[in-house]
Amino acid sequence: MEENPHFIKNSLRMELEAIYKEKSSWDGGKGPFTPSAIRRRELILMEEQAIYALERAIEEKDEVKEMLFQEILFVIKKYLEEIPLEGKDG
Repeated sequence: MEENPHFIKNSLRMELEAIYKEKSSWDGGKGPFTPSAIRRRELILMEEQAIYALERAIEEKDEVKEMLFQEILFVIKKYLEEIPLEGKDG
């Protein structure tokens, strides 16, 4: 069953807004940062890039790339679930 592209784009935009909100809460380069805080920031940036790539794949109607970036996003989200939010990881 094919999903509505408009719905998918709206979902991606909502995810990007959450990313922008988290990035705006980062306190610049004021450290020191824990290894988990650094890893979380890396994953957030990777997630942002994967969403942009997924949007392009949808626009280009490239189903292979679309599936690839959906899987990449799934893996990134799973890793993010395991990393505590900054400030809560000691």
